[in-house]
Amino acid sequence: MAIGNSGQAGTELEKAAIIIGRSLALLCLQATPLMKEGTLLQKAQFLSGLGLTFDDAAGMLGSSTASLNELARVARKGKEAKGGKKGKPKRR
Repeated sequence: MAIGNSGQAGTELEKAAIIIGRSLALLCLQATPLMKEGTLLQKAQFLSGLGLTFDDAAGMLGSSTASLNELARVARKGKEAKGGKKGKPKRR
């Protein structure tokens, strides 16, 4: 039987540890203000910071990996547009 999305077989102890780790990550998320006020991307990034993959985070949040990747792409694109030069260009 495969563990998570890794495609590797594991012992019962490894499987239990993965389930416990995911459960603790979800409890940590529920203990933060992100659960009520955060966006889906912020929640996924929080879970990713705890060591979960975007695939696992997407499953826990009821979304898809493609959706989270698109949200991240749009967020990066927005930051790049805001980071450009401001004001009038200098004359040479």
